[in-house]
Amino acid sequence: MFNRTLFDPEHDAWRAEVSRFLTSEVVPQHDRWVADKKTPRDIWQRAGAAGLLGRGIPRQYGGAGRDFRDSAIVIEELARHRVHGLFTCLQSDIVAPFILRLGTDAQKDRLLPALCQGETLGALALTEPQGGSAMSDMATTARNSGESLVLNGCKTHISNGSVADVVIVAAQSARGAIGDQPGLSLVLVETERPGISQQAIQKCGMPALDTGRISLEDCVVPRGNLLGAEGMGFVYLMSFLGVERLVLAIYAQGCCERILQDLIRDCDARRTPQGSLLDHQNPRFALADLYSECAVNRSFIDQCIPQVQDGRFDPKSACIAKLRTTATLKKLAALGVQLRGAGGISGDSGAAASQDLLDASVQSIWGGTSEILQDLIGRSMASGL
Repeated sequence: MFNRTLFDPEHDAWRAEVSRFLTSEVVPQHDRWVADKKTPRDIWQRAGAAGLLGRGIPRQYGGAGRDFRDSAIVIEELARHRVHGLFTCLQSDIVAPFILRLGTDAQKDRLLPALCQGETLGALALTEPQGGSAMSDMATTARNSGESLVLNGCKTHISNGSVADVVIVAAQSARGAIGDQPGLSLVLVETERPGISQQAIQKCGMPALDTGRISLEDCVVPRGNLLGAEGMGFVYLMSFLGVERLVLAIYAQGCCERILQDLIRDCDARRTPQGSLLDHQNPRFALADLYSECAVNRSFIDQCIPQVQDGRFDPKSACIAKLRTTATLKKLAALGVQLRGAGGISGDSGAAASQDLLDASVQSIWGGTSEILQDLIGRSMASGL
């Protein structure tokens, strides 16, 4: 839809390969997954075998050893094919990088190959019932007990939460490692351990994407399950959440472009006495505004993607990218219902348009709500002067 200079021919070939896999292995089944509100486990292993997982993980740990542009292509193709049940970027670009950068050699050897192959599913557990993902208010605790840690608390609305085999749990520890920062630690918790329970949460938005509640009641793990240094969780999360939010912005932007293309096509096909709907000024103006927003967002995101690989990515840019793309997505989804008229609320077209609106609402909430992102951007402005 927009001219881009970010990718080379090798990336174009990879995009075609990803598209072939999704078209043959996922798209024909996805409606059933949505109806069942769950995604079968074996598709993760097939995705791993096809190379869709762990594109940025070094080859020695079972990954492809490629740069972040490969990951961006997978995320964009998931959006273009309207796939949310197999949300590979959660595994590849959110969970696995924590382990790659913070894990011990033993942790990396044990977990990364299985994550890249889709044999082990991972999750990142931050959000809690009483305070969302606000790190200063986390109630989950990791208490020292000799050579073990004892975890107690509850995490909710965790992507992959009810199916994950290993969860990175953020928990309050004895003290923060730096100044008055929250004393958080990150702990690897295998879900087969006693004291941890998982429960699926049914939702109307992105229903095929597993979302779960994780309860920890005197769950004992060895101290060797600490991910990184004790008490440094706040610092780690501030570093990693920027990339997570960019990942979600890339997906939202891909959704925007797909919905916009579909809407332009449907408006052109919808006939009125004066011609197609595109022959009317009001729909043209509305679509022109959103096309312009998409163009600006695309340019901004394409500046951010290479910065991740170069190690100079600004977390504030991720907040801006996610805030803008998800706001545009919600406007596009709402317009998709309105411009289709009765077809926006009935039949197959109405079901698709309504689902777009629900899915768009999920995206302005997960990974930090729009309001949280606005606050973070606002707070950073004075320090950036």
